[in-house]
Amino acid sequence: MPFSLFSRKKPSRRFNDFYNDWSKTLTDNCLPLLRQSLSSAASASVLSTNVDIVLRHLVLYYETLDLAADSNTIPYLLFPSSWRNSLETPFLFLGDIHPYLLTNLLRSFIDRENQDSDEDEDVSLDLLNQPLKIATAWKDPSDELVKRIDQIECTMRLMVPVLLDRMRKTQRRFVSRVTENWVSSYQSGKKKKLAATAASASASVDEAAKDEMEELVSIFVDANRLRKSVIMDIVGATSEHQAALFLEGLCQFLAGFKDQVLLQDFELLSLPN
Repeated sequence: MPFSLFSRKKPSRRFNDFYNDWSKTLTDNCLPLLRQSLSSAASASVLSTNVDIVLRHLVLYYETLDLAADSNTIPYLLFPSSWRNSLETPFLFLGDIHPYLLTNLLRSFIDRENQDSDEDEDVSLDLLNQPLKIATAWKDPSDELVKRIDQIECTMRLMVPVLLDRMRKTQRRFVSRVTENWVSSYQSGKKKKLAATAASASASVDEAAKDEMEELVSIFVDANRLRKSVIMDIVGATSEHQAALFLEGLCQFLAGFKDQVLLQDFELLSLPN
């Protein structure tokens, strides 16, 4: 469902509706599409097409949120407690999944396939029903792929602290401006009417909030740009079979946030004893 900037619904309701529709498409369309391609002898062109479809669905999600981000909606995007459940919250970074989750998922595929272990019998049974290219997709990754993953992770290690630092500075600047303006208004209010003082203080807060919101929108968009680039870089660096397996794992992880049984179990574990 396209996200309408002109909807009369409250932002939290609009985001909730959009996110539910997007998640439903992810679960009902994208996952089956990838699984069908991976569990059968699908041609390379079909597999490539399906990978592109799912990748576009993921990228479109971030592009849509970027277009919806403005001074009125940014609090709901950066702090989405009203349209995210408790299962998602630990994985959020500036409004959406942490970029580290993406490379950790990729590393888990490679490490699981190449670890030295005598417990390969259970895994081998699962691989019997898969085409050889899929069953061995992560076996002995090329030096080029390993190097590219290192580069992607290096970029994240540089960008994540920068985004967090911008967030801290924006909040600190906002608090400082509001405090200073409020004190100035209070002191001048001793010589003026109370109504005029309140109006002046309110105007100062509004101005500071406007500047902060503009910077928060920029931070949110940049965080999404990082998430998008990591996903696209991983897909671009891997083979078609590896990309399909990675996207299947990512989609399955995201779809799990909507699993009501899993959510209920998590919330029960979160309750204080």
